[in-house]
Amino acid sequence: MALTRRQLYAVLAGGAVLLALLAALVAWQMWDSAEGPALEQEPIAATALLLPEQHLFADAVHARLELVIDRKRVDPGTVDVGANFDPYRNLRPPRRTRDDSGPLTRVRYDYVLACLRAVCLPKGNGRVELPGAALQFRVKGTPGLQTATVEWPPLSTAGRIDPKQLEQSALRAELRNLPPPTYRVSPLGVQLIALLLAVLCFAGAAILALRFLPLDRLEAWLGRHRGDRRSSLERALAKVRESTGGDRPEEGRRALERLAHELRDVRNPELAGTASQLAWSEPPPMESGIAPLSQDVERVIQEER
Repeated sequence: MALTRRQLYAVLAGGAVLLALLAALVAWQMWDSAEGPALEQEPIAATALLLPEQHLFADAVHARLELVIDRKRVDPGTVDVGANFDPYRNLRPPRRTRDDSGPLTRVRYDYVLACLRAVCLPKGNGRVELPGAALQFRVKGTPGLQTATVEWPPLSTAGRIDPKQLEQSALRAELRNLPPPTYRVSPLGVQLIALLLAVLCFAGAAILALRFLPLDRLEAWLGRHRGDRRSSLERALAKVRESTGGDRPEEGRRALERLAHELRDVRNPELAGTASQLAWSEPPPMESGIAPLSQDVERVIQEER
């Protein structure tokens, strides 16, 4: 049965599409195959670039280190790069990118450098030699690590001012008679206000401090040592008279015991014994029982004067 022209065109078109798919499949298999192209000699090929190679002082410089690694011989994870750009410094952390293509891996390191130090000022021809980048990697099937150095191309730096212009430059100044200074607030007024605020702050601090002082105890101490000229025996007798017959008999007993102690100091043991007996007698001592002792103690006081 003869094919029509339209059917013949359809068959030819289908065959062409099929051949194209087969060719694409074969090319893909060859590209992704482990038997693909590899580096001929070294397991790592390196390229170092500096852009721009000529720059003005303090300008940023872009440094790029590109490594092509043969994964058949070197694991990219074992590759370590150490770059020292002294006297230049990094303006940002380096950026690392990786791209795999068949058995090859391309790793690129991008740096942004600048130098603002005096050692970077252009001298002579302005040529700057940067230290080389150190590579460290492990080759499969071999013990230990291998190292290599990648040299950077030289840099040329230039100043921003032409040397002739620098020699012709001169200091320019203009003298003027300035008016006397003015003040929004008088200096004397500021001093008085500051002094007043300092006095107020000191007074406030003193008031706060006085609130924590035992003023009653301090007043009693000052009165006892400055205003009270009585002897210790006289004060003990006065304390006995004040505390006897009150609502607190224990205070009266302590006052009598103190009086007995003072009488012993003046070497009057008889009255001291009487005071001690009254201090611890039952019932508590009353004014009627204290009166004879008080009279005897007053006679002792008169004799000591």
